[in-house]
Amino acid sequence: MSRPLSGKRILVTRAKEQTKEFSEKMKEVGAIPVVVPLLHIRPTYSNDNRVIFQNLHDFTWIFFTSANGVKFFFQQLYEYGFDKNWLSPLQIAVVGDKTEMMLNHYGCTAEFKPRDFSGEAMMEEFLKDDRSNERIVLACGNRSRQEIPCALEQHDIFYKRLITYETLINADDSTLLEEYIASGEIDIFTFTSPSAVEALHRLINTTLFEKIAREHLCVCIGSTTEKKALELGLKQVLVPDTFTIEGMLQVLIDYYKAKG
Repeated sequence: MSRPLSGKRILVTRAKEQTKEFSEKMKEVGAIPVVVPLLHIRPTYSNDNRVIFQNLHDFTWIFFTSANGVKFFFQQLYEYGFDKNWLSPLQIAVVGDKTEMMLNHYGCTAEFKPRDFSGEAMMEEFLKDDRSNERIVLACGNRSRQEIPCALEQHDIFYKRLITYETLINADDSTLLEEYIASGEIDIFTFTSPSAVEALHRLINTTLFEKIAREHLCVCIGSTTEKKALELGLKQVLVPDTFTIEGMLQVLIDYYKAKG
C-alpha cells in the first residue's frame, strides 16, 4: 500500500468533533496526525432563531455554507418541534460536497451547488438568474464570511441570517501547542477555516508564529482560508483544487512527489 506522506507529522487544528475523519485519512497515506483542536463549536439559541423556524414558509430558499450549519440547523429544527417536511416548500442551496453530504444525511437534497466551493462562487452562479423575488434564510455560524450577505444586499435580495452555531477559540492546549512547535515536532500545518488560522495566530507567541511562516509548509482547505493565512504572514501555503480534506492531502502528496 502506497504511503506517500510516510512519517510526516501534520497538525490537525479542526474542532475536536471533526478531527477523527481527517486523522484517519492522514494515517492511510502514512502521515502522523498531531491533534491540537484550536476551535470549539457549540449550538446557539435565540428568540430570533425560533421566529425564523416558525416562519420558514415565508422564505423561498435556505442556504447552507458548511456541514456544521446543516447539522445545527436540523438539531434546532427538531428541538422546536418540526421535521424535514417543514422545509418542503423551500429550495436548498449548499456551498460544496461535504455540506451536501451532511444535508443528504438528514434526508434532504440540494437544488443548487456551485461548481467552485466558495461563498463568492456560490453567489456568482446563483445571481446569474433573476433572484429579485427570492427570500433567503442563510444558515451559518457566528464567524461566517460576509461574501454571501454582501452579494445579497448589493442585489436587494431579502435574507435573514440564522446563526445556529458559534465557533470559539480553544485555549486549553495552547501551552502544548507551543511546545510542539518549539521542539520541531510538527512538519506541516493544516487549516480548514479562516478561524483556525486566526486561532493559531492568537494562541501562540509572535516568535513561534514567525518561525512557522519562515520554515513550515501550510495547507489551507480553500481560497478564503488561504487569504487569511497570507494576510497574517504565512508564506508557504498550498491550496487544493477541490476544497475538501481529501483535496488537502492530495495537494500535499503532489507537492512531495514533485520534490522527488
